[in-house]
Amino acid sequence: MSGLYLRIAVDEAFDKTTIPSRRLARDAILRALTVSSPRLTEPQRMAEISLALVSNEEITALNDQYRQRQQPTNCLSFPQDPLPPVFRRDLLGDIVIAPAVVAEEAAAQGKSLMNHYRHLLIHSTLHLLGYDHMEEQEALVMEQLETRLLAEMGVADPYLNPIHE
Repeated sequence: MSGLYLRIAVDEAFDKTTIPSRRLARDAILRALTVSSPRLTEPQRMAEISLALVSNEEITALNDQYRQRQQPTNCLSFPQDPLPPVFRRDLLGDIVIAPAVVAEEAAAQGKSLMNHYRHLLIHSTLHLLGYDHMEEQEALVMEQLETRLLAEMGVADPYLNPIHE
């Protein structure tokens, strides 16, 4: 992969101290993009990801529509089908994050807010790359990848204090 085209949309006027900076988001996503994935078969192509920071109401509606869960969640990932090789970008998909949920979780778990964002951005990007955690073995692989990538960024293992949905 030759780079990242990152589009960020902030749905509401969130306090800048409660949302990740563009640099933090980019660094976490780029770290996840170092993982081997069949989605990244064209090294000369640039990965494209959209990140949306939305209200609890919007993420609840999305969670209900796509996961049949009528409650807010911290993040959702929407992978896209690969584009033909003629394109210079590989549209990986969309990541949607609810800052209010993330802040609440970080406070409840005694974690750094920005480190919690790093974890969720890596987690979401891994979903865009085809990783999942529906089966126990898949979850183990994904958690090990997240833990390794976060350690490379100087962030403690997030699974020592797991997130409760």
